[in-house]
Amino acid sequence: MARFDEIKLAGQLPSPKGVALAIMNLCGREDCTIEDVARLVQTDPALSGRLLRLANSSGGTHRPVSAINEALLRIGMKAVAQLAMGFSLVDQFKDGPCKGFDYRNFWSRSLLMALASRELGRLTRAAAPEDLFACGLLANIGSLALATAFPVEYSELLESDRSNLLALEHEAFGIDQRQCALAMIEEFGIPKALAEPVFYHQSPDESQFSEGSRPHTLTWLFHTASHLADLGIAAEKVRSQLVGSLIRLGGRFQMDADGTAAFFDRIVEEWSDWAKLLDVPATSLPSFERMSETPPVIGGATGSDATVPALIVTSRNHSTFDVSTLLQSSLGYQICLAGDFDEALSIAVAVLPKIVIIDADFSGAGAQDFCRKVRGADWGRQVYLVALSDQLDKENFVAALKSGVDTCLFKSLGEEALRVAMDAGHRYLGLLDAWQNDRAQLKQIASELAVSNRKLEQVARTDMLTGLPNRRGAMEALARAWSASNRTGEALSVMMIDVDWFKRVNDRYGHAFGDHVLKQVGIRLHKEGRRSDTLCRIGGEEFLVVCSGSDLPSAMKAADRLRRAIETMALVAEGHEKVRLSISVGVAQKERDTASIDVLLGEADKAVYSAKHAGRNRVHIMARGKLHQFVSNE
Repeated sequence: MARFDEIKLAGQLPSPKGVALAIMNLCGREDCTIEDVARLVQTDPALSGRLLRLANSSGGTHRPVSAINEALLRIGMKAVAQLAMGFSLVDQFKDGPCKGFDYRNFWSRSLLMALASRELGRLTRAAAPEDLFACGLLANIGSLALATAFPVEYSELLESDRSNLLALEHEAFGIDQRQCALAMIEEFGIPKALAEPVFYHQSPDESQFSEGSRPHTLTWLFHTASHLADLGIAAEKVRSQLVGSLIRLGGRFQMDADGTAAFFDRIVEEWSDWAKLLDVPATSLPSFERMSETPPVIGGATGSDATVPALIVTSRNHSTFDVSTLLQSSLGYQICLAGDFDEALSIAVAVLPKIVIIDADFSGAGAQDFCRKVRGADWGRQVYLVALSDQLDKENFVAALKSGVDTCLFKSLGEEALRVAMDAGHRYLGLLDAWQNDRAQLKQIASELAVSNRKLEQVARTDMLTGLPNRRGAMEALARAWSASNRTGEALSVMMIDVDWFKRVNDRYGHAFGDHVLKQVGIRLHKEGRRSDTLCRIGGEEFLVVCSGSDLPSAMKAADRLRRAIETMALVAEGHEKVRLSISVGVAQKERDTASIDVLLGEADKAVYSAKHAGRNRVHIMARGKLHQFVSNE
């Protein structure tokens, strides 16, 4: 990566120093021993304590260790080098010149992700837990690198739209934090098999790793750990949304809601202890169950970082100032003012306010018509409408409510009444957000269940050894071909194939070699078969070929070609002994008087039995109730 090399040569990247650097260099030597590394680690008391803690929290039934060399054996030499390097970076970069980058919060989140990655590693056994701890700790090191290399420019980027941060990074620096992190962690000795899943952890669907493969599992492992870390440092008002997403992600690791809750609480407890050890902050969090029960908080009534947009519409030149001042300074709203209803609609379409306060007379048609137009728009169905008036008689009160207003408020009641009304608005918006989040999650869950069901259906029709359709898949394929033949009159034939002397192969060479034989036979039959035919393994050493649109003569020739293909195979067993293979094939065609699928299969079965009885390695045909042997003219 040319751009990374340029930054590295300029000496602008964060790098380990002191004992950590010495350990990395030592571990890179072929003659390095545990004793050598242990002596070096012991020169740094802080590093020694951290490695001992990690070794003693490795799970399982291991006895506690107190000697550094035992800890190194338990953790592993490569992991020790990576961890020493990671801890060194934590110690060096707890603050820095990039004003917009929160160094301590970065390491707090990274530590939580590291702990979550390690625990998920224990569940999945996809990699060594200590290796995953190091990966989690360094997964987002690219952002620290950019903050270190370009402190002023990166601070300005962080103040802009973070939803498009990767693109902005690439535009500004010629490299983004993901690319930078990948280059750095590979340079730090983390193998590519772990580095690539780390690279894709922010957007796992981009990886295109095969479902169920080790890289796919690791990518979602890091993604889930990252999501858990986001929840750990999130503001209170967004926690409930992250809780629901984490429960869904936990399902990928066979954890239900209670299991996810226990998993999270356990990691957070350990996070607090590790944070003290590394001198980084750790948020004091309520339990996962408590967070899942708390509705999201919307805006300024409960927080200093409110961002709720509010629109005030008034036809009174003298009354708006006090209300807007209260909402903006005391309650923290982003205020937009409109002097009439036409202007209000234009502003509302542009800013999509969450709350609209109407300071107008509802006896006329203008205010009521405005409310109806707001409610008629998609965005307006989620707006909290407040009618504010000096006085409101019964008739106008009813008219306001009918036009879509949520609450009516007399200004004479004062500031406290307005605060109470806004609190009601917050509860409404909070419940609405929670409902929308739950709905989105249910859609996602339904989508994932649909995909899972399709995969399960595919698995139910697939032979796990050969990857071919199994008996169920074969019967469904044959039923479709039978139906098409009845409907269109096209020919239909079947081949029943039996591997000769297979029991002898199993008895002499073992079942593992027998499985290998079946796999290779399946591969060869699939390769030599016709594209229009459907090859299936229906049990043991038996295969079935459904020949749609194939009459008996062409099916016989195809069967003999398969027989000759297997006859030329020779597999090497243990002891380098070559094992010759052959198959017997029975062919039958659907005739006018063939009563059912079972009858057709019965005739093919009789033909294959005849072929085996006649000496094996041959093709027999059942036609018009009589058995014949196929004799090739080739």
